[in-house]
Order: sequence, then C-alpha cells, then structure tokens
Amino acid sequence: MPDPGVGKTAVTHPGSVIHCWDHLVITLRDAGGSQTAFLSLYAIAYSASLGAGHVALLEVVVPPAGPFAATLTDDLGLGRRQQDRLRAMGDERMMRTGPPRMASFTREPYGRDGFGFRIGFDGGEVHARWEDLDAPFWVDGQGGGFSASEDIWAMFVGARRGTLTVGGIAVPGAPFDDKVWVPKLGRSLSSAHGAFAEVRVEPVSDRATGTAPDGPR
Repeated sequence: MPDPGVGKTAVTHPGSVIHCWDHLVITLRDAGGSQTAFLSLYAIAYSASLGAGHVALLEVVVPPAGPFAATLTDDLGLGRRQQDRLRAMGDERMMRTGPPRMASFTREPYGRDGFGFRIGFDGGEVHARWEDLDAPFWVDGQGGGFSASEDIWAMFVGARRGTLTVGGIAVPGAPFDDKVWVPKLGRSLSSAHGAFAEVRVEPVSDRATGTAPDGPR
C-alpha cells in the first residue's frame, strides 16, 4: 500500500519572518478588581527590526513593592527599540517606565510546577512565576486571526496562579479570567499566561507553498 506521505512536502509560508519570541504576561488584580501589577516579558530569539535578547516591562501600582515602573533589558538598544515599537502601538505604559535599565534574566524552565523568570537589576530582583497551569493549546492566527498586518502562531498556556515578587516583597493580587481574548481565541484566557514560540510573519495573498493534504495552498 503506498505511503500517503510520499510526494508531499512541509507547508512553507513565503512571507518574511518579522519576530520569533516567547511572550510571558502576568496581570494581577485585587479583590475589588483594581490592577496591582503588570509584567510583559519578551524572550526574543529573532527579530529583523529589534534584535535578540530580553525585554521586560514591569509596573507595580501598590505599596510596599510599588509604585514602580521600568523597562528592564539585557541590551539597552533592544530595550529602546521595543519601547518605540510599543509606543507606536499606543501602549501608554511607555510614558511611565522611563529609559531602559540594564538587567540580567534567568529562566526557570517549564516543568510540572510551572515556569518562571528571575530578573536582576540595580534596584533589586524580580521573581515571576506562572503555576497551576492549564493544558497548552496551539493557535493558528493566519489570515487576520490576530492582526491584519501579521500572521501569528503560538503555543498558549494559561496559569491559574501567577506571582510577582519585587525586592523580596510579594505583590498583592491574583490573576483573573480575561475575556478580552474571546474575540481572537473564541475563549477567555488567564491574565497570567505565556505565548511560547510566537512567530509573526508578513502576510501574503498566496500564503503557503508545498503540498498539504487538501492540495497546494
């Protein structure tokens, strides 16, 4: 019996690759629904416009760990370029974080207990943890699923428990079920989550070459 895979090739996307990174987020709220902290961490493997390295945007609203806002990075040029990118996208936090600050980044690998990062900088250390994880799921954002300007793929995982410790002080608050994702994912997602292997590619009308099971596309 012929092998159904013989003669077929992997599907390739002819658009230019824009970025490839892990994007990890924690947003915490208090019992009244007010935001207490926000972390957006990019572990960038490749970017034609930004370069590679780490950038973390941290904002802590409440004492005793805050108020505090910073862009932390292991490459100041990369940090500035990411700030410019986010500012152009309308991210108002760029008005509060100030110039990028040098930092070191140590990843705590994904395991049964979750995953995390330690970020060291001249003001102390940030310890971020994502725990009590949901099952990961893969998202295909071709054809405007996320953005008209980028085709985007990623492995998403939500964390029911997310914590931030700044200078040894635990930031109060907890993750929440964020329904802002429903229009894009068809489901909500924890406000503590990771988008792993997030790849952004320039969209083109004839998106793929090669042969898929239903023929060329």
